[in-house]
Amino acid sequence: MRVLRQLVLVGVCLSGGTASVCAQSATQTPLPSRSIVAAVRQPNGLSLAERFHALDRWSHEYLEWRTWFEQWRNTREPGFIGSQKRRVRPDPPAWLAESCPVPADDTSPLVEGCRLFEEWTSDDVTVTLASAQTATARTKQEAPARTIWWQHIHLDALWPMAQNTSGVFGLVGVHATIPIGGRAQMFAAPGAILMRVPDISGNGQWKPATDWGFSYRLLDFTMPGLRRPGTLHLNLARIWLFGPAQTPAGFDTSMYLAGCSLTFRKATAP
Repeated sequence: MRVLRQLVLVGVCLSGGTASVCAQSATQTPLPSRSIVAAVRQPNGLSLAERFHALDRWSHEYLEWRTWFEQWRNTREPGFIGSQKRRVRPDPPAWLAESCPVPADDTSPLVEGCRLFEEWTSDDVTVTLASAQTATARTKQEAPARTIWWQHIHLDALWPMAQNTSGVFGLVGVHATIPIGGRAQMFAAPGAILMRVPDISGNGQWKPATDWGFSYRLLDFTMPGLRRPGTLHLNLARIWLFGPAQTPAGFDTSMYLAGCSLTFRKATAP
């Protein structure tokens, strides 16, 4: 087309066209060119560096969650008091689905991100987790509860008087219980406790005593440093002193005490 246009122009000039027209056409400069490639914006208005930074953060969080899930999917992770909350699987960036899969010759960090994204979409671990939790709960409901005998042994410490009598408290003691329903427990047999009671001289004296009463389970916790699970109980018991006691006149050698006790539970294997 360009050659044809030049030939027509030459023919016009030869057939008597004005010189000015020919000169103007011959000296005409082409118009400046403009690029027709439009600037392509990144998804969600993010730059390439911002996308890679978000992808790196998600990959790190997802790998940490996967390691945790492989260890604690069927068991409860112990915490300072009770069990820790289940971790939530992190969601990938919204734009990652449109960027995957990548070409075979791609060497950018997007390759590893797309691999984790494929794992995230094809292996729905949240469904596995829900199924495992349902199966575990059903097994616990159907199977009879079994406990070890020493889990019912209570260690008592610093029981104050439940009555208005000053200078009386239990220092240390031990007792065993049997469950009677819910959180309530009853002493299986009279326990033993070391008491501090007043004497006739006005000073205190140490006396052994026996006790019997009820316990109420308050909360489960894990002992710091030992990672040994335990349970805290509230107790109300009646105390009987052993042997003759040189106590002030009118002092009742049988009394009520209230205090806390601690039991230990079998550690759950990870």
